[in-house]
Amino acid sequence: MKGRQLDGWQRLPSGYDVEFRHGIPVRLSDNGRRGVLSESELCAEIEVLGGLSVEAGEWVDGEKPGEREAPLFVDGDAFVEVLGRLARASAALFVDRFHKPVDAADVDWDRLEYLKDFSTALGHCRLAATDVDQDACFDGYAETMHRTARRLARARTQPPVEPE
Repeated sequence: MKGRQLDGWQRLPSGYDVEFRHGIPVRLSDNGRRGVLSESELCAEIEVLGGLSVEAGEWVDGEKPGEREAPLFVDGDAFVEVLGRLARASAALFVDRFHKPVDAADVDWDRLEYLKDFSTALGHCRLAATDVDQDACFDGYAETMHRTARRLARARTQPPVEPE
C-alpha cells in the first residue's frame, strides 16, 4: 500500500468502523448497525480503504451496548505485504527509540523483531508456522526495515520547512 499507513479506528462509507494496527485491518465494529451490509460488501470496503483482502471472524458483543465486533483476518496470499507493514512499524519504533537508523551493529534487533513480526503476521493471516518458510522471508523483511529506518532517520535530521 502506497501513501499513508492507517492506524487506529477508521470509518467505512457504510458507517461501520475498522481498526487498523500498522496498516493491517484487525477488527470490525458494526456500531449497532446490524445487517446494513453483507460481510462480503464490508470486506470489499475494507480492502478499498486498506489495500488488503480480509475475512471477518465470528461476531461477538462489542464494548458498547448494542454493538458487535468481529476480528479480521488478512488473506494468506498477502503475508509478505503484512510482514512488510510490520517491518516498517518496527523501523519507526527503532528510530524513535534510538534516534538513528538500524545498522550492521544492530543484528539482534533484526532477528528479534523479525521473529516477533513473523509470528504476528502469521496470526493476522491465520497461517501456521509450517505454511511459510521463515528463513526465506528474512532478507526482504530486514531490507524493508533498514530502508524505512534510514528514510525516517533522515527525516528527523531535516530542518522543518517554513510555510511561505
